[in-house]
Amino acid sequence: MDSSERRARIRANLGIEPISHGQVYTFQIAIPESEKENISLERSQLIEDTLIQHKSNLIPLIVRRTDKYSEEEEYEVIYGADWCIVAKQLDIEKLWVWVFDMNDEQAVAVQEEMQQLLGSSSNREKPINQETDVATLLESKLKPIYTKLNQLLSDTTANVSKSDLEQKIITIESQVKNLSFAIERLAVSLQELMPRPKLNLLTANEEDIKNALDETGANKNQRNAALKALQYWKQPGKTLSWENLRESAASGSEYKIKNFAYGTYEKLRKVSEIRSK
Repeated sequence: MDSSERRARIRANLGIEPISHGQVYTFQIAIPESEKENISLERSQLIEDTLIQHKSNLIPLIVRRTDKYSEEEEYEVIYGADWCIVAKQLDIEKLWVWVFDMNDEQAVAVQEEMQQLLGSSSNREKPINQETDVATLLESKLKPIYTKLNQLLSDTTANVSKSDLEQKIITIESQVKNLSFAIERLAVSLQELMPRPKLNLLTANEEDIKNALDETGANKNQRNAALKALQYWKQPGKTLSWENLRESAASGSEYKIKNFAYGTYEKLRKVSEIRSK
C-alpha cells in the first residue's frame, strides 16, 4: 500500500477529517499513560533544541477532543507525544495541532499512518545489544568470504586455471583485510560504549561536571543551569539530592532554576550520582 492509498484509507474508509488546525495551550493536551515513558537523550535533546529555538513545534501534533481527563485537558495527543512531553518540561505555552474527532480504532490507524509517513514517534529508548550487533556484523562480513571459498573448492575440482585461482585468492585476501579493518573499528566503538564511572556531585568540580554534560549533548545554557541548581542545593542549610534537583526542574516550583528543565535533569542523572563519602 503506497502513501496515497494509506491517506485515502484514513480520509475515505475511516471518514475522519480535521475539525480545526491551529495553536492550543500545552496544558490543554493530555498524554496517555502508555506514552509517558522516558525519551531517549538524543531524541529529547533534538526536540528541546528545536522548541527553544522556535518557541513552538514546526510539525503540528495530531490530537483528538476528549473528556476522559481533567477539566482543563480538552485534547489527547495521538501522534507527537514526545514533543508534548518536552514542551511541558520547557514550559512552552502553545503548540501547533491538527484537531480530529476519532474513536480508538481510528486513532490506531492514524498512528500507523504517521509512523509510515514521518517515522515512528516512539519515545522508548531501545537497549543496545552489543553481542548481537557484533555477531550480525561478523556474519555479514564472513558470508561472502565463505561463498568465495566454496566456489573456489568447486572450481578446483573442475580444473580451473592457475591464474583464475590466484585471482580468486587475491579477492579473498582483500575481503579478509577489509574484515580486519572493520573489526578494529568495531573494537574502538565498543570501547567508547563501555560505561564510564559516574561523577559524584558532592565532590566533582565544575569543569568535570561541564565536560560530562557536554558529552550528553547539553548546550551551554543547560550546563550553566545545572551548575546553578547544584550551587543552590550545596549552600549551607540545603541538601543536594535528586528529589531537590527535580524540584528545581519543575515548572511552577518555588525552587525552579531558569533553563534547568527535566531534559537537563535527566542528562545530569545519566553521568553523575550523589554519594556520601
